Amino acid sequence: MNKRPVNFVLSVLAPLFFMMPAISIAQDSPPPLAEIWMATPSADHVSDFYKGVTAHMAFRSEHGDPREWQVYTPLLGDALGRVGFRACCFSWADQDAYQQWNENSKEVDAHFNEHVAPHVVKWEHYFETLNWKNSHWIEDDSYKLFAVTQFQVKPGHAADFNAARDKLLQVALNQGWATDNHPWLWAATVGGNPVESIIIPHKNFASMDRDEETFPRFLAKHMGDDAAAALMKQFSSATLGSNYQIWEHQEKYSMSSDD
Repeated sequence: MNKRPVNFVLSVLAPLFFMMPAISIAQDSPPPLAEIWMATPSADHVSDFYKGVTAHMAFRSEHGDPREWQVYTPLLGDALGRVGFRACCFSWADQDAYQQWNENSKEVDAHFNEHVAPHVVKWEHYFETLNWKNSHWIEDDSYKLFAVTQFQVKPGHAADFNAARDKLLQVALNQGWATDNHPWLWAATVGGNPVESIIIPHKNFASMDRDEETFPRFLAKHMGDDAAAALMKQFSSATLGSNYQIWEHQEKYSMSSDD
């Protein structure tokens, strides 16, 4: 998607969130990048915005868009009007090829400018790198909700953050936490302040109410209370803080391989 009035090229979705429902980690990990566009529709254009998005997604599919754009909306906080468009997973070389496709698809650009752009007051654009090595992602098309915790890493403390996270993940991966019931994905924002995010997928809200052992208890059981507390302190000391959001996958506005 391009938005000429504001020089916009719709490519892949934002650092906070959300994952495409069908990414699996096999022996060969998927490519390491995702792209995200965040839109804030005008308050009095929301209905027209979604009508435009529906028409434009179909138009992109009909004109051979090589990517499947997925749409997400936030459920928490005071900025509920945002809409995320995300595509995954690709390399930087793939991004060059995709931009060339955009340049050669002027009719798609024109359709976007007519049906979507007039209804949006603000755009944000992000790339994110996906840390498959430190993730445990399970392919499942039934994921609908994505709980995302973002950690703002202190300037100059990236090495401390990474070291503490690696230790935490080694316990999770080697001591039995990484099961089909505990999938997760780590992602990092490209550019701007260093932000690391962990994404936990859910099929429904009920799956968030887990009576089973929590990760801090699991950690303490395998490391001992003092060692677990020290490691958690090392992790939190490398951050300025965190925020939590739940993103809902909006399948009816998204593209699919069947389009």
